[in-house]
Amino acid sequence: MDVWIGVFAFVLFLGFATASMVCVSAIKKKSEILVRSRLHRKLGSSEIIISNLGLILLAVLLYFRIYSFVPSVLALVLFIILSTRVESGLTVNGAVVGTKFIEWEFMKSYKLVDDENSNIITLKIRADRRQYVLVCERSDKEEIKRLFSQNGVRVTRVIRADEETANDN
Repeated sequence: MDVWIGVFAFVLFLGFATASMVCVSAIKKKSEILVRSRLHRKLGSSEIIISNLGLILLAVLLYFRIYSFVPSVLALVLFIILSTRVESGLTVNGAVVGTKFIEWEFMKSYKLVDDENSNIITLKIRADRRQYVLVCERSDKEEIKRLFSQNGVRVTRVIRADEETANDN
């Protein structure tokens, strides 16, 4: 039974450590972002509770001298902290959306949803049979168009927010 507990602890550590490394690579790309998205991953109340419970669990494990799960708990807390530092935006080499990096050659198309009553525009990128959304400042609109045209990504169409809501109904 002790072997299976050790294996389980190692698998948990490996999973949380891998997730932390993915966050570290996304944080490194943060310095390359030319057009930043306004959507930031913020620390939610559930993440605060989970990280505090993890630290309490760490103290309990150390008190009872159960050291096999200590690296897993530390990797979990590190992952929660690092995941809040990830930013999204457009870089010279592609787009960073959360922890996912999309290179220009894999992007099929994009469209801008322009709300004239707001100072933001919504950028919808089509890649990998999925749609990724970035919310950018209106002042970055020309830079966005330049980056996409420079890298050969076609625009589907620029629509206004009121047209999009009319199409949804």
